[in-house]
Order: sequence, then C-alpha cells, then structure tokens
Amino acid sequence: MPDANVVRLIREQANIVDIVSAYVRLQPSGKSYRALCPFHQEKTPSFYVSPDKGFWHCFGCGLGGDVIDFVQLIEGLTFPEAIAKLARLLGIRWRPSPTLRREEWMRERLLQLNQWAVDFFERALWTSEVGERARLYLFQRQVSTNTARLFRLGYAPSGWDNLAKAAQEAGFPVGELLQVGLVQRVREGGGVIDRFRDRLIFPIFNAQGEPIGFGGRTLGEGEPKYLNTPETPLFQKRKVLYALHLARQAIRERGEVVLVEGYMDAIALHQAGFPNTVATMGTALNTDTVQILKRYTNRLVIAYDRDSAGLNAVLRSADLFRQHELEVRFVDLPEGTDPDSFVRQAGAAGFRELLERAESLTKFRVTWLVCRYPHATTEGLQAAVRFLATLTDPIEQKSCLQMLAEEWSGRQPERLEALERALHRALVRYWRQQHRQSPQRSPTPFLSPDIPTDPITASLTTTPAIPLGVLQAEQDLMAALVQDKELAQRILALMAPEEFLLSRHQEIARLVKACLEDETFQDLPLLIGELGEEELRQTFSGLSLRDLSWANARNALEDRVHRLRRYRMEQQLRRQRAELLQKLSTGQISKDDPTWQVWQETLRALKLGTR
Repeated sequence: MPDANVVRLIREQANIVDIVSAYVRLQPSGKSYRALCPFHQEKTPSFYVSPDKGFWHCFGCGLGGDVIDFVQLIEGLTFPEAIAKLARLLGIRWRPSPTLRREEWMRERLLQLNQWAVDFFERALWTSEVGERARLYLFQRQVSTNTARLFRLGYAPSGWDNLAKAAQEAGFPVGELLQVGLVQRVREGGGVIDRFRDRLIFPIFNAQGEPIGFGGRTLGEGEPKYLNTPETPLFQKRKVLYALHLARQAIRERGEVVLVEGYMDAIALHQAGFPNTVATMGTALNTDTVQILKRYTNRLVIAYDRDSAGLNAVLRSADLFRQHELEVRFVDLPEGTDPDSFVRQAGAAGFRELLERAESLTKFRVTWLVCRYPHATTEGLQAAVRFLATLTDPIEQKSCLQMLAEEWSGRQPERLEALERALHRALVRYWRQQHRQSPQRSPTPFLSPDIPTDPITASLTTTPAIPLGVLQAEQDLMAALVQDKELAQRILALMAPEEFLLSRHQEIARLVKACLEDETFQDLPLLIGELGEEELRQTFSGLSLRDLSWANARNALEDRVHRLRRYRMEQQLRRQRAELLQKLSTGQISKDDPTWQVWQETLRALKLGTR
C-alpha cells in the first residue's frame, strides 16, 4: 500500500477543481462548482465540487468522495494506481518500499513482454504468408481491417516454438515467458513450447489499455476451440471484461453497458455501432465483474444466446444484481443465434430493435421458462415452483406467478384462474416439503391463506423504512454537523452521536465530537479521507455540499432533534407493543397489567393511536 504521508500530501495539495476539470466542464455555483455527472446520464447538473472541502458529490447517482476517489472511478484504477498517478501529476516524490519497487518493476517488465507479444502476433497476421488463413477467417466473419486493427487482433503461427525463440532473441528469458503464460513446459525440467499455435489471437487489455493476456481461437479442428492465458500476476479471469478499455467512455455517455459472452460478439457489436459492449471471460458473472461495471454505470443489458450455459448462471444472479443495485434487462435473441451472427444477418437496426424491446430480469426469467416449457405440464409446473421459490420479494413472486399463469393459459380467462390456483397450491406444497426437511428454512415470501402467519412475529422482524421527512431532518443535522463548528457544538449539546438513526451518521458524528474535543474540527475532511471507507466518504461528500440556509430559522436545530427523538420513541413503542401483544396472546399478562397501562398512556401522549 502507498505510504500514508504520500496519501495525506495528495489530499492536502491536490486542487480538486483542476483535477476534475480535466474530465468534465465545471461551472461556478456559489462557493462550489457544478457539472453534468460523468458517472451517469443526466440533463440537469447534479454533480458538485467543493474546492474548500476537497470533496465532490453527485446528488443524482449518489457517488462522491475526495480527489483520489474521483480519479479511481473516472479512470477505473485501483487505490495504489490512483495514488501513483496523482503523485506523478503533483510532483510528489514517492519512494515505495523495496518489495513494492520490485513488484512494480516486475509488473512493468511483464507488461512490456505482453506488448511485444501483441506486436509479434499482429505482424504475423498482416505481413506474413502464414497469416493468410487468419485473414480469410476474419473476412468470412465480416470483420473489417479497421476493426481488427482497433482490437489489435493477431495470429499465432503453427510452429511449436516460433514465439518462444523470437522472444528470447528480443531479450525476454524463458522464466518471464512462463510467468505471463505465453509458453508452457513440455515436461518437468524439459524445454518449452508456445501456448498459442495456429490460432487467431485476441489480445486482452485492462481498463487502462495495458495488455494483460491473450485469447486464441483455433482455425482448424483442434480442441479447445478457445484457449485463454492461464492465471498470471497480470491476468485474473474473474476480474477482466474484454473490450472495456474501448467501451468505458461510451458506457458513460450512453448510460448503460451491453454484456455479451464471446470475443467475436463484442467485436461484431462494436463494429455495428454499439461501442458500449463488453464481454465476460467465460460464462461467470461474479461480484468482481459486477463491481467493475458499477464504476461506469448502474444499467446492464445482457445479450447472451439462449442455449448458453452462461445465461443459466446469469438468471440465477438476481440477488447479485439487487445487492449492487443494478438495473438489468435482457435481450431476447432468436433461437440458434448469438449477437455476432444476429447482427450479421439483421444488421445494426435489427439489434437496436432488440435492445429497445429488452425485458426486465423478472419478465425475461418468465419468458425463458415458458420457452423451455411451452405448456403447463407436470415438469413445467415443477420448474416454475423451483423458480418462484428463489424469489425473495413477495411482490415480484406474485407478479411472476401471474405472468406464468397468463402465458400458459393462452390468455383464456377460464384457464387463467385455475392455473394461478394450481401454481399457488404447488408453491405452498413445495414450501411445506422444504420446511419439513429443513425447519430453519425461511418461509416463502408469497404469503398464502393456507399458511397462517403470526402478525406479532412479523411486527417483531419487520424493519420499516425511515419516513422521508425524518430522514431529511437527520440529513440536515448531519450537514450542519460537518460544515459548521458552532452548529456542530450546538447539535452535540442537544443529542449524542448514538441518537442518530443511520449507523454511518453515528460514526461521522462520533468523529466530529472527537475533533471538537481535540480542537481539530478543520481537519475533519482529511480524517474522513484517511479512513479509507468508500461509503463513509460518499456520505460525507454529500453532507458537505448540502445547503444550510434552513439553519437560520428560529429553533431549526431543536425542531429537527425533536423530530428524530419522537421517531425513535415511536419505534420503541411499536416494539414494546409487539412484545406485549405476544405476552397477551400467551396469557403471560392481561390488559390490567401495569406495564400494559403505562404503554397505553405513553401512546396516548404521543397521539399515535392503538392500531
């Protein structure tokens, strides 16, 4: 990790307005600057930068942080990479540890080797007679010369060690060739042979355009059809998206990314005018790749062919999408086609029409299931029940059940109701069977009249969302707490940090209190930056840029503190009510019990009613 003093110097010395201005057009707005957010599409500027506080925040998409966060997100860099870039930009001399220096030197050396290999394969494709076969293949797949050169496509000659010999002559030892996976040993202690032979080569770049690996497609009958670089210090398949270095700007501009499975799918769509396309490496869509995509957009359009193993995996990723708050739609490609073959047959206009008709995850899952089971057979009902049981949102589950019944009924009203009942009964039976096998299993979220639900238990386990007005009051107080020393002192004299509702607000309030006690309130932004927690910095950046004009009103602070305390009291009373009702239902207490009477009196004082 970078030296803490270097990180602190960057935060102190970097002019955040100058840094951000290199990427977006900032306009003065009071003491701050504003612009259209570079991280999501919008027509009205909601992206603000505060030079005084050294923070930026978008009130549209919620992203925010300090200058390091901005460079990380806009460039798609890791934290050490962003520090190195800013240190160079600011002229800050940074002497990493000997271990880190060696790691950086080795990484640069391996990148140089991969770049040499890109050039080697590219020359073999375009300037050699042996590359004719690969050139013909590209012509047959309708890949233009310009597109092939954009993606730096190449050809690996068919000999056993063409690359290995040329690389060693260029000064790259066998050890380094093995490290990046360009060669492999014939046997333990023996010589090496080229990994890629007689294959069309697809260089793989990271988001910054550095060559980190290769993919190769056989041009003959050999297996495997596609071969990738193995895991290396530069290349970890689960963390790579093919063509991201070419697509990232278009993703930001269009506000969404098109996700495909193969190299040729990505290349074909780029050539057809969809430059916001990237491809997964293999079939897995995992947390790492989702987090990478989140740096650029929250909207994901998936275009996998119907027979793909990857499509099955993606359809099981609903929780992953929800967890990362992604809006996901699916392109319904015709049977037997993939994006590459479809765009060659129907052209860009045809694919654009498919994009416009892309379905939500829920609707597509239903469509996909009905395609596999066109009729409500026993097998189809069983598949439907297994699918419905995976849904954790009761509204989504009920909606899917109704859509399935509608599709299978042929939209005949007399059959629709019967199918809904059949699906409902089958789902209840499935849940009961699962519950008997695993008593700890949570019940299916679609509540059935056949399964009595204890309202007292539900009230104890349900956490209501904080009302908007209460949340607004807390955000106002927090904004005052981080922006104005005098207001912060007044607020903390009225309430303790633990009385705030959100845990991240409590954490910030505790930091403010510590800074006030140490008389270092002016260092609060630096302290927040040094904590290294992205969510906390985003929250702080938003609070730092909120308007404080409301604080001039008489009793403004006191009114907001009172609103928070009242809400906390209401929640506490509701929990007490649930516990008392539980005891009443089991005969542990009666309504004449003093505890019940005290609760009723407190409730009347708050004018909540006794619902």
